[in-house]
Amino acid sequence: MSSVVISETYLVIAAVIAASVLGGAVWASGLNLSDALRANSGFILERGRSSVDVIFAFGRSADSTAKVWVKNTGEKPYHQDEIKLADIFIGPRGNIARIPYGTTGTPRWSFTIANDDGDGVWERGETLEITVYWTTTLGNNDFYFRITTHTGAADEILFTAG
Repeated sequence: MSSVVISETYLVIAAVIAASVLGGAVWASGLNLSDALRANSGFILERGRSSVDVIFAFGRSADSTAKVWVKNTGEKPYHQDEIKLADIFIGPRGNIARIPYGTTGTPRWSFTIANDDGDGVWERGETLEITVYWTTTLGNNDFYFRITTHTGAADEILFTAG
């Protein structure tokens, strides 16, 4: 009889230890998941506040520049240094390339805030005028243009140089 009580005591102790180990492992996994979610929540919120719309694009076939107007439709304002981080893709069919921001050489792009309120920040409702300097004249081609901000907001347009 006493051997049964001792055996049951050992089993209870083993079950308590196993439950403690399992509980600790689950707790640690929960903390890791919580940290990962906390780390990504700022990025997700930032991306959710960002939105841009390409509203018009134009280029003359005899020129080597194209103009594109992009409206900030999100809540996030972009400072000029942040605008320069945008990825610009443009080109005729079969020759689309990422164009670097810059002040010299071709291809390159530059910008002005067309309806800036004077603070130099591209805010909600304001329009960015992008000038793309292409390597040759545009010709009578269909062009693809895409902008992606550093926060992931993106839009695109197809236009015909004419």
